[in-house]
Amino acid sequence: MRLLLMEPVSGLGDVGQVVEVSDGYGRNYLLPQRLAVANTPENQREIKTLRLIQLQREEERSALAERAVKDLKNALLQVRLKAQDDGTLYGSVTQTVVAEVIEKAKGYRLEERWIQLPGQIKKIGDYDVVVRLPGDQQTQFKLTVLPEEG
Repeated sequence: MRLLLMEPVSGLGDVGQVVEVSDGYGRNYLLPQRLAVANTPENQREIKTLRLIQLQREEERSALAERAVKDLKNALLQVRLKAQDDGTLYGSVTQTVVAEVIEKAKGYRLEERWIQLPGQIKKIGDYDVVVRLPGDQQTQFKLTVLPEEG
């Protein structure tokens, strides 16, 4: 059976590659899991379109990463959260909160998985936050957690 791979399959091939597999493997695994489709001209055109979209996304991601490295290097960002009198936060600072702070301050949203916090942030204070971006790029900035006023 000749199939066109829609996803990379370990030991078999990459996206867009035409592979020859046994009928059982194709019918019982690759097709139901949507890892592959029949090798038709329509599906080949669809794969080319998906590849172009994927390349475009990667370019956008790379541009965002370069911009973030420049903007966030040694930046000072602040967030205000509800805290008790002793400086303990009622919640904690999460990757989502940091992504929102970056979005408000810099005008773009980073993927939360790129943000690495120095453990759980549950107190008022200054923290060093590392952002690991695609392409082995990384930058660091200081996040100041302040109590809400009022």
